[in-house]
Amino acid sequence: MVNGSPMALRGSYVRLILQEWRQGWRPGLAAVIGYSLGYGFWVTISSIFVEPLQNEFGWSRGEIALANSAGLVTAFAAPLVGRLVDRVGVKPVLIVGLILISLSHVALSQLNGSLFYYYTAYFLLIAFSTTTSSMTFSRIIVGAFSRTRGTALALLRIGSALSYSAMPPLLYLVIGLFGSTGGFLMLAALNVFVSLPVIWWLVPGKTLPPKGDAGTIVQEVPKPWRLLVLEPKIIVLCLAAVLHIVPIVAIVSQLQPLGVSIGLSPAAAVGAVSTLGFANVIGALIAGAFVDRFWAPAVAFTMCVGPMIGCLVLVLLGNDVSVALFYVSVVLLGIGLGAEGDIIAFMVARYFGLRNYATIAGLVTLWTVIGIAIGSSLIGQVYDAFGNYRIALIAAAASFTCAGFAYLMMGKYPEEAISD
Repeated sequence: MVNGSPMALRGSYVRLILQEWRQGWRPGLAAVIGYSLGYGFWVTISSIFVEPLQNEFGWSRGEIALANSAGLVTAFAAPLVGRLVDRVGVKPVLIVGLILISLSHVALSQLNGSLFYYYTAYFLLIAFSTTTSSMTFSRIIVGAFSRTRGTALALLRIGSALSYSAMPPLLYLVIGLFGSTGGFLMLAALNVFVSLPVIWWLVPGKTLPPKGDAGTIVQEVPKPWRLLVLEPKIIVLCLAAVLHIVPIVAIVSQLQPLGVSIGLSPAAAVGAVSTLGFANVIGALIAGAFVDRFWAPAVAFTMCVGPMIGCLVLVLLGNDVSVALFYVSVVLLGIGLGAEGDIIAFMVARYFGLRNYATIAGLVTLWTVIGIAIGSSLIGQVYDAFGNYRIALIAAAASFTCAGFAYLMMGKYPEEAISD
């Protein structure tokens, strides 16, 4: 086998992955475990509490769901938490956050039928949970890995996918035996006895770039807020992220009724929802491996083309779309969804360095969460106005196209600087 052949290159890349994981397995493992039980985990399993709370306290689903409006807290808290991470480090922020989250779960286990108490405890849980978002755990990864950073970021998604699949049945069993009180105490225990020790023992006090990292800009002091907010490339990256993720989440929020509206059976439409998780992981792995080896904006552009094609297929075929093509479109959307988080995290570190990483990631989170709140509402209103999803799908395809070109506007990587 000659040097430079595809097989040789793959072997070299695998060896590089193993080498970096031998050096950074402790923070890498901590990030995977912590992220799998972090804020995204709560978003995934929170619906399991709806019926138990209804039965125990007589609340309506609307009253219970109203607490979810606290999710906007994460949008405005993210840049603040990010700034704190950049100033004091990710470890102390995570430790304090996990303690406060555990106390919030304990508070929720003591519900007494008062909606005001429920809303207050839920608000505190969501506010503190911002410390365990992808922003903080990806900061651990980008600080521990350099040449295989994209692949390491993808592993965060794999860990979370496994957790989101395995934990809900266990939580459902606990709630069935001990009610919502048992469920909330189980979540508190996971934080206290799993996440907290893992972060305490495996995450270093300082998350500086790995020695010899030639792919990260080094800065001594975080830049002032006003300089970051007005930085043109940060604005472009935020815009690209919004144009990329908002239409995907909006479509996913209406995916089952979308399938039914174009002629699929309810069962077939629900089956398409199930494929999203697998496609999400595939997208993360593809994006992670490719950004390590190719120009990240080009990878991001490619990952926008797939969802755009998926939307156009649904628009052009309409009610004539087959189940197989609908599933293909959903897989393209899922791959785009899985790729976005890893690409953004990689590009923040690669273009702006680690000193301001969490602050910039927080700014991206701010605009994407606001965009998701608006987009998820608009897609339902568009359907009410036109009686179908065609206009929404056309708008989504246009958004993906704009997102792809916005990524390309990031330009070439900055001059590389070797860390101490």
